[in-house]
Amino acid sequence: MSKKILIFFPNTSNEGVAPLAVSTLSAIAKEKGYEVRYFETSFYKHYNSAYDERKTTGEFKSFKDDVFNIKPYEYMQLDFNELMEDYKPDILAVTANSLEYELFSDMMKVLPQFDDPKPFVFLGGCHATVDPEGSIDNPFVDAVCIGEGEKPWSDFLDAFEDGEDISQIGNIWVKTESEIVKNPISNLMTREELWAQPLDFSFFDQRHFKYVFDGTLYQRASLELSRGCPYDCTYCVNTGFKNMYKGLGKFMRIRPYENIRIAAQDLMADYGVDMIQFQDESFFSVPMRTLEQFCEWYASEVGRPTMVQVRPETVTEKKVKMMADMGVPVQMSIGLESGSERILKDICSRHMKVEHMHSAIKIIKDYGLRTTAYTMIGFPTETREEVFETIELVRSLDLDVSIMSIFFPFKGTPLRDYCIERGYITGDEPARSFTDGPILKNQPMSPKEIMNLRRCYALYTKLPREYFPQIELCEYDYENHQDLFRELVRLVNDNYYKAWEITPRSLVENIMDSSHFSIKF
Repeated sequence: MSKKILIFFPNTSNEGVAPLAVSTLSAIAKEKGYEVRYFETSFYKHYNSAYDERKTTGEFKSFKDDVFNIKPYEYMQLDFNELMEDYKPDILAVTANSLEYELFSDMMKVLPQFDDPKPFVFLGGCHATVDPEGSIDNPFVDAVCIGEGEKPWSDFLDAFEDGEDISQIGNIWVKTESEIVKNPISNLMTREELWAQPLDFSFFDQRHFKYVFDGTLYQRASLELSRGCPYDCTYCVNTGFKNMYKGLGKFMRIRPYENIRIAAQDLMADYGVDMIQFQDESFFSVPMRTLEQFCEWYASEVGRPTMVQVRPETVTEKKVKMMADMGVPVQMSIGLESGSERILKDICSRHMKVEHMHSAIKIIKDYGLRTTAYTMIGFPTETREEVFETIELVRSLDLDVSIMSIFFPFKGTPLRDYCIERGYITGDEPARSFTDGPILKNQPMSPKEIMNLRRCYALYTKLPREYFPQIELCEYDYENHQDLFRELVRLVNDNYYKAWEITPRSLVENIMDSSHFSIKF
């Protein structure tokens, strides 16, 4: 009889996503003859999510609710308990970032106790990698996988099936009867190995590819052209990953052309996607020849709108022109983070000038591509004056979309160590979303001031300066000016929000009920 695996993805947002980790874990397990099921928390109502908060502040354009048929939050634990009881998996495989790890732990605490044999709980993903000590100390966890998990997962399943010792597998920390065995990190996979495993999308349906974008519903898929980032930003977990893998192989790897070609064809054929988002941390960091091949292929064989993330210092006219010449709508997202050069250099370790941001955005806009930017507030030692340097930068760039997040010192980032050393945090604080309140102590701005500025960010960056006195009323006294705040947000949405004027293919192909869409012909 086949052993049974339940893959658990504790998603903390109400967005349908098809995680590559889930697809990979499932494909490997099914190849080895395991029975696999899947439980996710995506389609249960999560209150006060970052996405909902951004809709209320005018950063995102609102859309009719319940496009995912969301269940009440209270059903989430009940459904999970019922599945665990009925299915009785031999292995509970969990993939989670730090925020998702908190939800996983909370749900395990109220899961009814199992009779022996209980499921073997195997935790992987970003959180297990950046906090293996805390993860393996979790009483509900039997083993954790650190770093890239494809080979460790495969080796673990072979040993588990045969009843062999699993305590000597690279990248895995595991509890035994007498100790916790902490195996070292193995070498990074080569680019040929990394994408060799065909993915299993059988658990996903149309909901997992729905994407509310500028008030319109699309079918979106995600791919990666490369993995890894060459930069060392202090607020980013990639910096921690890179340090962990130093001397163990090439950190940034480029996907083989034929591999990505087949993956894109499958997604378009099976799910009728309207757009493809590339998850690469720094899309323009790939070699020029790779970018040339990509643009030729994407224009001739894919022809869908696409979204990529780029660094300002990697933007050149030649690269942008190649993307524009594909003849498809392109959105380029840039992490500006701050308009203060002190914050950029001394706090974020981003050795660039604000003028580089102006230059990069100008090139992108000159070629008619859509611009999106990410900023943060609440960096250590940041002042109100520096926040308004960010606001003024965004105003001057005339971006299509910009969102502001509240800085959180996630585990695995150099800025977390910086904050602990200076007493700004204890290190025991649970993870928070990008719109929850700040946690740093003894800062120039109070948590309330940071929250109020973030709430009014879209107003300050989008509305003409003549509205600043009204915005300040909302910032300083939100409780007594909520009606005014909503009126200003409506003004942003109606008059100053720059929607991407593209029509979803799914409207024509009637994948969805067209009553949900804002149709543009």
